[in-house]
Amino acid sequence: MVSRIVAKRSAQCISKISTRTCTNNAIIKPALVSHHTPNSYSRSSFHTSSMIQSSKVDQAFDKILQLDLVEVHLLTELVNEKMGISPLSDAQRAAMQAGGGGKGGAAAATEEVEEKTAFDLKLTGFDAKSKIKVIKEIRGITGLGLKEAKEMVEGAPKVVKKEIKMEEAEELKAKLEAVGATCEIA
Repeated sequence: MVSRIVAKRSAQCISKISTRTCTNNAIIKPALVSHHTPNSYSRSSFHTSSMIQSSKVDQAFDKILQLDLVEVHLLTELVNEKMGISPLSDAQRAAMQAGGGGKGGAAAATEEVEEKTAFDLKLTGFDAKSKIKVIKEIRGITGLGLKEAKEMVEGAPKVVKKEIKMEEAEELKAKLEAVGATCEIA
């Protein structure tokens, strides 16, 4: 796995090194014809018909071909340092793997900022003297039978109603607290 990464980075490095400009300042970049291992690169694997030949570039390329993987890795790090290319952070790597263009993180942050519109009403407890009144109110709110409402009240803390609007949740909380229950809106 590491050798594949180093081979890929060395191919990127070779591509960057062999990129040069013509007399009219147009950038010419060789195109890889097929995938190679680091030791199987040759001049024939690059399209050179439209490139201007340079003896310095050819000599540098020949020297790079003679390097082993560790030396290619060191060369890559050196070139990246000299060109001001910083290594990718884990977040950048994850965004590239997910295919995000950098806007995905911003979209996720705005989703978290959105206000909550659905709330849950949770019965957290009740006064022992008003247990029957709380059971009756729970039956009225939920539409449960006597047995189910009693089990809900005795099994507190329990969610009485899920995903309701804030106004409705506050209204039901006030009703339940009026008969001796303690509630919270989550």
